[in-house]
Amino acid sequence: MKKVLFSLVMLLMTAGVFAQEQESKVRVPSGYQGFLEQGNTWHFDKNMPNSISLSTTHGFYFNGRIYAGVGIGVDFNKDRALVPIYTNVRYQFNNTKVVSPIVSMRLGSFIGDDMGAYGDLAFGVRFASKRDFAVSMMVAGTYYDKITQYYSGYDENGNYVHGDREVSPAGVSLRIGIEW
Repeated sequence: MKKVLFSLVMLLMTAGVFAQEQESKVRVPSGYQGFLEQGNTWHFDKNMPNSISLSTTHGFYFNGRIYAGVGIGVDFNKDRALVPIYTNVRYQFNNTKVVSPIVSMRLGSFIGDDMGAYGDLAFGVRFASKRDFAVSMMVAGTYYDKITQYYSGYDENGNYVHGDREVSPAGVSLRIGIEW
């Protein structure tokens, strides 16, 4: 998993370096913009299975670089589903080029089987087009408050055990998204 994440981060950085020199007329974002993103999250807690997330965010670009909006998503695996509701602030470093580095921060809370605080900090690359469309790839660190999870199984002595335990859904994710 570490090799995959490292390779993806290096690919993002390489794409950004090569494309910085490409000067092209791209549409500078302004006004309303919507985002749809899909991601995979690798959780730090060994008792929390990896998950898939889908999210949508809607808001406005204020000066072609700064975006603010609100969004909702779902983060699910075989054990549970969490629904983050958040505000999103995004900064685009170079809005006149095809490829631009971006940073995005989400803050809010989640509902679902449990409730708590939610936060996400992402870094990535945005690939713009001449029309009102772009694709982005981001690596994110995601924070969720600890949640309670039911478990059952056998301990190291072969005894059957069950009950509730706290797990942390925080982790690292890779997201691919579109904006229109």
